[in-house]
Amino acid sequence: MKIFLRYTPEKSEVLPTITYFGKKKISDKFHLAIYTLINKRFSEALVGFTYAPKKWIKIGLSSGIENNAISPVGYRFGSSLWLGKGKNSLFSIFEKGDGSKNFFYKTTYKYKISDRIHLGLVAWRYHGLGPLVFYNIEKIDSTLWITPLYDFEFEVARIVVGTTIKF
Repeated sequence: MKIFLRYTPEKSEVLPTITYFGKKKISDKFHLAIYTLINKRFSEALVGFTYAPKKWIKIGLSSGIENNAISPVGYRFGSSLWLGKGKNSLFSIFEKGDGSKNFFYKTTYKYKISDRIHLGLVAWRYHGLGPLVFYNIEKIDSTLWITPLYDFEFEVARIVVGTTIKF
């Protein structure tokens, strides 16, 4: 589960968001996956599968529903790709909903400095582009993270602070 706050200084706006990702092993290479997100502007629920043909690659496909402040409940499709080797990983998510401008992407590159500290870069639609810092708290299986971003689409600076909690 992730809980994060997106702060946009120019608008003095804070947008809290909660997400949940869960998976159930079907076989060594396949998992059933569920993803949900909710904030005051948007919510979604996706169900799908991930396939890992090799240890260093995972491919995901999903479908589900969305709801936002502008339109009623609609469809949503998603795909994901994870690549990892050694201290490096790259994770990309792409989603498409109803309408030509209703799409989402997030790509995160991470480099593991140590068991506790990871550094990275993120390109995240509706949030921005910028560096990431992760701090792992192993005793409670959680991660704290922060990313200062610049959103080129909306031309605003943002800061996102969050925690990832594993269950």
